[in-house]
Amino acid sequence: MDILEDLTPAQTEAVTHIDGPLLVLAGAGSGKTRVITRRIAHLLSRGIPAGQVLAITFTNKAAGEMRERTEALVPDARPPLVTTFHSFCARMLRQYADVLDLDPKYTIYDTADQKAAIKRALGQLALDPTHFDPGRCAEFISRAKNRLQRAKHYAASPRTDFWAKNLARIYEAYEAILAESHALDFDDLLLEVALGMREHPEFRAALHERFRYILIDEYQDTNHAQYVIARDLAGERRNLCATGDPDQSIYGWRGAQLSNILDFEKDFPDARVVRLEKNYRSTKTILAAADGVIRHNRDRKAKGLFTDNPEGDRLRVILTDDEEAEARTLALRIRQLTDRGLAHRDIAVFVRTVAQTRAIEDALRHARPPIPYEVVRGTSFYERKEVRDILAYLEVIHNPHDEVNLRRIINTPARGIGEKTVEALAAWARREGVSLFDALPHAADIADLPTRGRGALVAFLQLLDHLMQEPQDSLQHLIDTVITETGYADSLQGDDAQERQENLNELVTLGEAFDRDAAEHADDPDAPRGLEGFLQTVCLTSDQDGYDGALDRVPLMTLHAAKGLEFPAVFIAGCEDGLLPHARSQESPSDVEEERRLFFVGMTRARQFLTLTYARYRRIRGRLERHTASRLERHTASPFLSEIPAETAALADERTGTSPAPFREGRGYTAPGADRTIRSETDPETGFAVGEVVRHPTYGLGRILRFLTAGGRRMVRVRFNTVGEKTLDPEFARLVKVADV
Repeated sequence: MDILEDLTPAQTEAVTHIDGPLLVLAGAGSGKTRVITRRIAHLLSRGIPAGQVLAITFTNKAAGEMRERTEALVPDARPPLVTTFHSFCARMLRQYADVLDLDPKYTIYDTADQKAAIKRALGQLALDPTHFDPGRCAEFISRAKNRLQRAKHYAASPRTDFWAKNLARIYEAYEAILAESHALDFDDLLLEVALGMREHPEFRAALHERFRYILIDEYQDTNHAQYVIARDLAGERRNLCATGDPDQSIYGWRGAQLSNILDFEKDFPDARVVRLEKNYRSTKTILAAADGVIRHNRDRKAKGLFTDNPEGDRLRVILTDDEEAEARTLALRIRQLTDRGLAHRDIAVFVRTVAQTRAIEDALRHARPPIPYEVVRGTSFYERKEVRDILAYLEVIHNPHDEVNLRRIINTPARGIGEKTVEALAAWARREGVSLFDALPHAADIADLPTRGRGALVAFLQLLDHLMQEPQDSLQHLIDTVITETGYADSLQGDDAQERQENLNELVTLGEAFDRDAAEHADDPDAPRGLEGFLQTVCLTSDQDGYDGALDRVPLMTLHAAKGLEFPAVFIAGCEDGLLPHARSQESPSDVEEERRLFFVGMTRARQFLTLTYARYRRIRGRLERHTASRLERHTASPFLSEIPAETAALADERTGTSPAPFREGRGYTAPGADRTIRSETDPETGFAVGEVVRHPTYGLGRILRFLTAGGRRMVRVRFNTVGEKTLDPEFARLVKVADV
């Protein structure tokens, strides 16, 4: 087919641009993927070798779709490398490991592995995990790595706060544990490539010679490390095509910098800028409603979105009594849509937080007949204990120095190797300067080990040696062998034994599917294969990767997971102040703008029908309620609802069948300007003010978030550097005001 067939003038301009920087501002539903794949095909048609083209996006699902479309456009050409940032970096680090002084068989630590390693670091430093929450430490370390700070760079910065000083020590210990385990975490994949290009001229030259045309999708979601990688990959040729939409930047909480796309023209003053403003997805009404909301943001690049699609139905905005009534309403409306001919897979339900799904799941299950659904969480399968255990065996087979996973399996299933035995073995390994795995062959000679423990360790090493001799090119065979030979299948007991066995069977099935896919792409040198490829694929799985649009089930997912998808009908539940925008975001105008972008993303997933629901009351669970029934908390409509143009929406109160009072004009959040300032909320009962910095004798420094009443007492919600958010009674908490820091 003609590569330029059926493209608009703007799309054609983006596709045919060859050399020099290019910024494609692609509005929601504007055919962005079509433009990227056609651009790749056009580059290949101009004689540019596929090996010189690199396309990077943010999910495996999007990368797979781009690869398939590109192959369909140029079926006889070798496909270029189309991948995600993390997969690209993982691949480059293995291929150039000798240059970068890395073990090519390094393990990639996921979030759970990272927390386990940080717990070990805390133990080595005799620091209490209660005061230094491993998850909180991981967040701070991640931020440092996104700023391209290794532990030594972080420690070199002047630190006066108790928490920050100790975090520097934790980071150093954690980094040492990773090095000993020949492991990298997610952030390391980016860090090592970004710094590798700075510190190793040979590595930088190799990448510059290899990749001459760089295409980065979802550029608005890049963090600092990804920005540096993209910029430095382009090098002096500056053949960087950045595609994205500032109105869809929703990952600031994990380090994404909106300024990367907003300032692209500052980085590349001669960049060509193409705006894709024609929407092919949504009705005129849905597009007008979404545009009316996003126009309230100030940090954006204006676009004139339009569509040739029909006018379509007005949005439905439905008020219900509580979350259970809301869920029943969703079930009823879904049934009405399927009665009109929509399939279940054509209807999606979006929520702001995973906690909202419980009531909705109950309503869908108890509908008559039940409504088939799936909660889209791509990583949840791999988080199940039995699956993680078998994957840990595979990690150790691939990288025996991986101490986190070796400790996980050394007595799983139980084989008589207790914690004291493991620590005695680890102590000997530290004295001898070897890894825990390298200490295993010496177990019989270590006097500190109990006799029974020595025998168990010898048997365990024999088991690992046997498993490591198994061929690693067939994952189906290897996974099945590990499950059988370790005795794991026989160890499953209890009421959930059958379910856990089925999960292991599913893991074997996934191995078989991976083998089949590798065979189908045997001619593609970039296709993942073997044990290393399987582990990398599993580790870099995202929520969207677990979604199979071919199954006729209603997908239930968070708004973040919905990015990049589209459905004929969309429901967004919980459109309430405190949920959307989330309560955590309301301290910062820029955070509120990101919440508005998140709402905009959800709205623009809908093609024909869009329904927004909110509740008068919602059950709130928390530590204060652990001894009582869930309390009902009054909620108000999201301020974003008031920003929807009145002519695009129909309001309904599900209880009365009438329209609720219209939303007051101008209730929405806006960034502070000349006509609006943020004033501290001083609470007369406690004497504290929102935004005020306080010190707690145990938790250290924190900032007042809000006030609430529970059990007749006035409470204060504080976000601490050390342990995150806590709800405290100021009468007993001994909070002391301090100067802002």
